Amino acid sequence: MIIRIAAISSEEFVPRIRKNIHADANIHLTTYTYQNPKESAALLDLIDDCDVLLFAGPLPYFFAKEKTEQKKWPAVYIPSDEYTISLSLFHTMLHVPGGLDRISIDVPKAAYIEKVAEELDIKPTPWFVTDYSEIVEEGGTRFDAEEVIRFHREHWERGESKFALTGVDYVYTRLRELNIPCAPLIVPDKNIRDAIQQAVAYGQLKISKNSQIAVGIATINQADGAGFQAESQMQDATIILLQELLELVKETDASIQKLGMDQFIIYGTRGSIEQMMEYGKIAHVLENVSQLRKVTVTMGFGFGLTAKEAEANARIAIYHARKTKESNAYLVTDEKEVIGPVNTEAKTFHLKSENKAILEIAEKSGSSVATINKLLQYVKLRRDNRFTATDLAEYLQISRRSSERTVKKLIDHQVIEVVGEEQPYQQGRPRAVYRFNHHLLST
Repeated sequence: MIIRIAAISSEEFVPRIRKNIHADANIHLTTYTYQNPKESAALLDLIDDCDVLLFAGPLPYFFAKEKTEQKKWPAVYIPSDEYTISLSLFHTMLHVPGGLDRISIDVPKAAYIEKVAEELDIKPTPWFVTDYSEIVEEGGTRFDAEEVIRFHREHWERGESKFALTGVDYVYTRLRELNIPCAPLIVPDKNIRDAIQQAVAYGQLKISKNSQIAVGIATINQADGAGFQAESQMQDATIILLQELLELVKETDASIQKLGMDQFIIYGTRGSIEQMMEYGKIAHVLENVSQLRKVTVTMGFGFGLTAKEAEANARIAIYHARKTKESNAYLVTDEKEVIGPVNTEAKTFHLKSENKAILEIAEKSGSSVATINKLLQYVKLRRDNRFTATDLAEYLQISRRSSERTVKKLIDHQVIEVVGEEQPYQQGRPRAVYRFNHHLLST
C-alpha cells in the first residue's frame, strides 16, 4: 500500500524529512516549501491529491489548519516539545561560547522551558523567553513573527542576551540578516520519525475508509398538482436523471441500477462519493434535473462496512432529504453522522451519541439525540449562543410550532433559558431570545 504524503516545510528542513523517510518504498513524498510559515495555507491549493499532510512544525500547521479541515485531509505536524528544547540547550552549551549564559529563546510554550530547567536542575536565568502558545492550544499567546524578531533584537541590542534560539525558520533567517548570533531549535530525528509514522498510520486509515462500501439512492418526486402532464414529466425526469447519474459515476468504479420508474441505486466506495461531494458534482445533478417544472430529486448516500449497512444509512439520508420538500441530497456515515444538504453549506449532526451529558439531556427533555446534536451544531455554526424559536425552525427545517414545542421542553429541563427578546417588525409580538446553558456547550 503506497501512502502519498505531502510535506509542507521550509526548504532548509526538507532534507531532514527525506533523511528520516529513508528509502521506504511504501511512502511517496512530495514537498511544498515556503519562506514564511504564513504561506502554508496557500500551498494547500497546489496539492492535487494526497493521503495525508505532514507539516514541518506546529506553526505551519497552525496557519493552514482551517483550510486543512475544509479539505478534510488528515494532517500531522512534527512537534517542537521538551525533547527539542533539551537537545537545543545541550547543543548550545557545548558549541556556543559562554554556553547557556544570557540567551533569548522563543518557543511554542514557555512551560516547555520551565519543565526542562526543572528536570535538569538548572536555573533559567538570565534567559529571556517568549512564546506563542496559540499555535498549540486554543486561547494561548498570539503569534506575530515581527514581534518575535523584535524581542530577540531588543535584548541583543541592550546587551542582555548574546545568543538567540528560535523555533521559527523565518525568524532565524531574519536574525541572521541582522547579524544577531542565533540558531534554530534542533528538532530531534525521533520527533520526525514519530510524525512520519503517525502520518503513515493516518494515510492507511484514510485509504481503508475510502474503500468502505457506499450506496446512493436517487428518487424523483412529483410535486402536488402536477395534473395530466405528470406521467410525461416523470418520464422526462427519469431519462435526464439517468443521463446525469451515468455522467456522475463515469470516472469512478460505481455502478447504477434502476429500482423502478422513479428510483435509482448507486453502488460505489466512500472515496468516490466524497469526491463527488467535494467537487460539487452531486449538486450539479440536482440542479440539472430540477430544471423540469413540478419535479424534485432527492438523493441519499450511506457509508458502511457492509452493503446492507450502507444501504440502510442511505435510506436514512433519503428520509432527511425528503423532509426539505426540495431537491437536495444528504449523507449518513457509518458513525451515524448526518451531513447535508450537500447543495448548500452542509450542516452536520449525529443520530447517536456516547456522550453521557447529551444522552441525559435527550432523556430528560424527551428530545432525540439527533435533535440535541443538531442544536449543538447550530450554536457552533453561528458562533453565537443566542437564538429565537424562528431561528431554530429555519435551521432544523421544522414548523414554527414544532420549534416552539422543542424550546418549551428544553426550558422545562433547564437546558436553555430566556435572556431577552427582539422585535423584528414594528407590529406584532416580540420574540423571546434564548441561550443554551454553558454545561451543554462544554459537552
